[in-house]
Amino acid sequence: MDYRGLLLLWAARETGVLDAVTLHAGTPAAVADEADVTERAARITLQALEEMGFLERVGNEYEATNRALGFFAKTDVRSIGSVPHRLDCVDRWLELPETMRTGDPPAKSEDWETNFVGAMATVDEATVRACVTAAVHASPDAERVLDVGGGPGSFATEFARRGFEVTLFDRPAVVDRVERLLADEPVELVAGDATDDLPDGFDVAFCSRVAHALGPDENRRLVANAYDALEPGGAIVLVDRVRGRSEGAALLGAHMLAQTERGDAYTADAFTGWLDDAGFRDVSVRDVPGTNMQVIAGRVPRD
Repeated sequence: MDYRGLLLLWAARETGVLDAVTLHAGTPAAVADEADVTERAARITLQALEEMGFLERVGNEYEATNRALGFFAKTDVRSIGSVPHRLDCVDRWLELPETMRTGDPPAKSEDWETNFVGAMATVDEATVRACVTAAVHASPDAERVLDVGGGPGSFATEFARRGFEVTLFDRPAVVDRVERLLADEPVELVAGDATDDLPDGFDVAFCSRVAHALGPDENRRLVANAYDALEPGGAIVLVDRVRGRSEGAALLGAHMLAQTERGDAYTADAFTGWLDDAGFRDVSVRDVPGTNMQVIAGRVPRD
């Protein structure tokens, strides 16, 4: 979806057109009346949303397709998809000039956390397998995996399918949202703040796409806590886009400027410096095959 489609969805949400056509009205005239927009605006918007797959024509009226249900179905994060979170991000991009002046992004919407987890659940299976394989290569004798910031459990469940004993650690708000989703999976859930403390006794501390949302000091604490969470010989495995090595990583940093208080895209030197300072050895940065991400890994000394 290019910027025009995303901004049209944003405008449809902001004006109430999306609510109107999904919940109350089916014709352009009815939508225009419900949302208090011009009939021309309603007609053009509904036609575009039909072309984009969010609506379908049934007789003389429009009805929402399954693709549109993510705007309203919040009980199962797997049904949300990535678009609601992308629209939340548009809100913040539009406020970027003010954020640049103050350093403070806007307050999060009521559905921010749920939409974020829904977007994280859309990571494709090939990427999940490639990242988990990279972690396995970093510690081939591992048995216990701590998935830090694992969100909806896409990576945790892949580790579990490969026979690992897995604990997913994330913020309480995220754990609350995925508890039912993962109820039938052999994954233990633990809530907390990874920059404060982590449970211990693990062979791998795996952390995918989290570092860019944190500031440098937060990442230092995260890495130090991961060191303490690992047994001697255990490995930390960070998966992220490394600035200067992954195309578009610098723009990801700009996205973090719009979305977070301290996040950024970091260089290989920054990542390896954090691991070195925490005490990790054999630190390396490698590309994850088939993705635009890198794996940064290090090992706890055995003595």
